[in-house]
Formats: sequence, structure tokens, C-alpha cells
Amino acid sequence: MASPRMVFGAALAAVVFALASGPAAVAADPSPLPTKAHTTIQADTQIDVGSAARSVHVIWNFSDPSVNLPAPAERTLVIDARGLAGVARIAVADPRCTAHGQVFSCANQNTSQLTNLDFTVRADPGAALGATGTMKYTASAGHGAPGTARVKVVVGVPDLVVGKVPDVTHARIGSRIDVPLQLRNTGDLATDRRISVHWEGSGGLVFDRKFSNCDYSTGTDLVAPGSPTSVACVFPAPVAAGATVELSSPLTATVGAHALTAVINYTAELLQPGVPNGVRPGVDAEPGTGPALTLVPASGTGEGFESGATGRVGVLADSSADLAATATAKPAAGADGWTLNLTVVNHGPAAVYATGNETDNEYVAEVDVVLPRHTVATDYEHAESEDSAYGPCFLWVSDTTTAPFEAGHRHYVCVVPFGIGAGKNVESLLSVKPDKNYDGAKGSAAVRPGPARIALHDPNSANDHVSFAFSTSTAPPGDTTADTGADRTALIAAGATGTVLLGAAALVVHRRRRRSH
Repeated sequence: MASPRMVFGAALAAVVFALASGPAAVAADPSPLPTKAHTTIQADTQIDVGSAARSVHVIWNFSDPSVNLPAPAERTLVIDARGLAGVARIAVADPRCTAHGQVFSCANQNTSQLTNLDFTVRADPGAALGATGTMKYTASAGHGAPGTARVKVVVGVPDLVVGKVPDVTHARIGSRIDVPLQLRNTGDLATDRRISVHWEGSGGLVFDRKFSNCDYSTGTDLVAPGSPTSVACVFPAPVAAGATVELSSPLTATVGAHALTAVINYTAELLQPGVPNGVRPGVDAEPGTGPALTLVPASGTGEGFESGATGRVGVLADSSADLAATATAKPAAGADGWTLNLTVVNHGPAAVYATGNETDNEYVAEVDVVLPRHTVATDYEHAESEDSAYGPCFLWVSDTTTAPFEAGHRHYVCVVPFGIGAGKNVESLLSVKPDKNYDGAKGSAAVRPGPARIALHDPNSANDHVSFAFSTSTAPPGDTTADTGADRTALIAAGATGTVLLGAAALVVHRRRRRSH
């Protein structure tokens, strides 16, 4: 997958400087929290520049741990670029700033103003490749102790791009797959900082933990569709301008029991000086064991290169997912009609997971529901919070087109937006109202793959369809019958004395993300 070009060294290192006096320094271990009011600065500690203007972002703020005094209205930041003479020049266009040569004084007059600033820096036309200079920030605010920070500016831009990794097809469950990687420095300067490469897999992959300079993280629920597994490795070796390197040994990942479609996203970046541990994949990250993974000169041309620092490899497993449709209902509170529950159940063995190749509107599965004659839908319930998850419903227009939900129709499409784990389900709720002519006619619901075009290899198509009918019988609970023949008809009785739910399934909550249609 092509990604926007990344110029390395741009990642903001959130290094906080809280000083009573003297210059700031980056500590490898956290320092005790200050107990007095002070200013803080967040900025890159090194910037690589070329002839084109490079955007720089800096944040300064006021902190008072004691909270004894009101926050000061005026907060100032001074950018002193005189140490860049012959190396680079900065330009500050923010109206809060006043220039005195290459010294810029920026001031906020009230607490409602933003305490961040963007400006540009570019190399001097005659600056030699590799030349360095220093830029200094000084921040102050009211009665707080001032803070300072220094930034190293280097002429020349190392620019790493990642190699393309071919997709894996017909991966056997339980097998191990290789994940090789090449890096190329397309910039004009050798890398002079550590390189971090971060892989994140989802859909049922687990990386083997066998390299000591890598941190590993495994998802908490391997049957859930969004359960990620990650690895981040830090390499000290420089990469010369124009050089291509590769992993000394490919990463290996196991294809989990619930994998169907999986993906590995990978990213490379240069670490800011002073960042001790690189990019950790998660709070539960654990270091690997065994020898260190290294970067070595590339032995071949590989599969080509992305246009930037990120790439993706897809994994298709030889597995299947059996999605089934069920329909249950209960009487609507205080009104004629029912709440129709359309449930998609994944009998497994694989999870159905949206790998991210699809657009926001491309759902992994959908239920095509046609309500009985003389009934219409009046509303639907849609929630994607941590404690409830219902797929949204849309008005059916054609077999390939839907529109936003509109009350008063019989034909709708309710969707599974993100994914569904093995043994889990996703529900959609429709409010249904009959007219006086409703006579117990049947409706139908059918689950099918969504626009994400995930091949389910469904082993049991018989449970993809269900027909249902509502009954206004006042028979007591337990006196309701259901036709369980080939068309899987559910007769849903809503009587004055209770409701019988046929084929109900428990709602299992998993992580969801909101999508628009």
C-alpha cells in the first residue's frame, strides 16, 4: 500500500523541560516530578533540513503542581536561531511573534490562546552537507521557573523508504510465515540516529519472540477480530545515502486458529536522540530472547519499494467462517408493534475481520431484511460504545445501493461494520409497526458478505437465511410454535402476557469503530 513520503526526524519527541536554571537535557530515566511552578517545552531534539522549507512544531506551557496561584495570562517563547549562522535560517509568520534578526519573541496575552507554534527552517544555499548548528528555545510564564531547550539542526535529509512485502495466500492454520523487509535510504545524508521498525498484525497472527532487540505484544483476545499483535525493533546501524539494507533474518509469525484475512502494517522511522526505548508496541510489551536482529546489506532487489516509510502485507488463511442469521422480537414498550432483533452469529472457526484495505463504508457482512406485508420499520438502534454494539441499518435501494435510514419502508440492510469474532455475534435492532391489515405474513432476513469483499468460504449456506412472522396471539408463554423446516421460519408471538424469543443469542461486546455510510 503506497503511503505518503515521510522525511525522518520529523516525529515529535515529547521531551519535557522543567528547569529552575541552566539548559535542558534529555534524561534516559524519568526524573522526579517538579514541585514548583515551571514552564515546559515539547520539541524535536534534532532536525534534518534541506533546501526546501521544513515545518517545525513546538509547544510551550505552564505547570503549577501546587495549584496555589492562578495560571499566568502572559506566556512567552523566544526562538534564538543565531547558532544556525551559515547552516540554516528560520522563518516565523505567526502574528504573536516579533523578529530581531534570527531571534523571535512570541507572546500569548491570555490563557485562551494556543500554546503551540509552527515555523519553518531551511538550509542556507551554501551550507555543506552534514554541517550542524544549534537553535535554542526559552520559555517563561508568570512566576514559574523558565525552561530552555536546544535543538541540533543538521544539513541533509536521510529519507528511509520501506520495501514491498508480497502478500501470503493459502496460509495453513498453525503454520509459520516469513515477514522479510528491506529499507532504502533515498535521502542525501546517512542516517545518524537509531532506526525503529514497528510491525502490527491483526486478524489472528502472533509473532515469534526470538530477537533480543525487539519488544513483542500479543492481543488479549485472539478470537476477537481486532485483537492486535505487534513487534518493534531498534537498530543502531547507520544506513548510507543510497544504500539498501534488509533484516538479517525475517520475522516469523504463526497463523492463529481463528485467522481468515489478516494484515501486517509496518513502519520505519528515525528515533529522536534521547528516546531510550524506541517505539514500544504496547503497554504489555515484553523483550524477545535470543540473538539480536540486525540490518545487513541487501542480497537482492526484493519486490520493489513503497513511496514512503509505511507498507502492508496481507495474509489469506485456508479457513472458513460460518455466518448465520437469526431473527427474534419482543413487543414494543407502550405501542403497537415489535422490536426486531436481527443477529449475525459467527460459528467459526475463523474470525471475519476488516483488514483496513476497504473504505469506511465497506462493511464485512450485512443482513438483507424484508419485513412482512403490512408492516414497516419506524426506527433502528445503533450503538458502538464499549458496553453495547449494534450494527446500523440503511434503506435498501438496490442490491448494490443503500441510503440513510428512512422510516416507513419494508426493505432494509443492516450491517456488521468492523468484524465479528469466532463464536460471537453482532445484533441490529429495528422497530417494526403493523397496520390493521397485518395477517401474520412472513418476512425474510439473509446474511451475506459485505462490500469489504471478504471471501468467507462459508461451509453451511443453509443457515444464511431465515424467515419470520409476527403474531398478535394472546396465547400464554410457551404456547408458541415455530416452523423449523427448510426455510427456518420463526413465528414470533407478542402477547399481552409475555414474549417468546426463538433462536435468541447473547450479545457479546467487542471493540468497534464508528463508520459512516
